[in-house]
Amino acid sequence: MPRTRFVIPSVTTLTLSDGDWIQVKNQLTVGEERAAFQQIIGEINQQTGWRKPNIALQGIAEIAAYLVAWSFRDPEGNPIPPDVATIQLLDVDSYRELEAAVEGHIRKMEAERAAAKNGSTTGSESTRTSISVAPVDGLTTI
Repeated sequence: MPRTRFVIPSVTTLTLSDGDWIQVKNQLTVGEERAAFQQIIGEINQQTGWRKPNIALQGIAEIAAYLVAWSFRDPEGNPIPPDVATIQLLDVDSYRELEAAVEGHIRKMEAERAAAKNGSTTGSESTRTSISVAPVDGLTTI
C-alpha cells in the first residue's frame, strides 16, 4: 500500500510539572506550518524581499500551532483556551517548560518520520504516546 502524503491527525499527551499536561499534534499540515510562520513575519520590503521578524511571536506561534489542549486553568478554576494570546500571559518559567516540551516532541516526531523513511523502524508506530518533562534530563519517555 502506498504511503499517504496527507497528515493523519493524531495527538500526544505530554506531562508537565505540578500534574499539568498538554496535548499536541504529532505533525502539522503545510497550511498550519505556514500559518505559524506567517505570524512571525513582521515587516516585508516588497522591493528587496527584506524581512523583519516579529520577535514577540517567535516560538510562541509554533507552540500555538501544535497545541490542541492543556490543563491550565484561571484562578477561579475555569479552563483557558490554548492560543497565542494566552501563551503570552504565562510566567517565564511556565513558558520555558512548555517550549521545551513542544520542541522535544517535535524533534522526536521528526526522528520517527526520518527513521520510517529509512526503513529503520520495526513494527507499527504508536499514534499516541506520553512523555514527561524532567527538569534535569529533558524529556523522558513513559
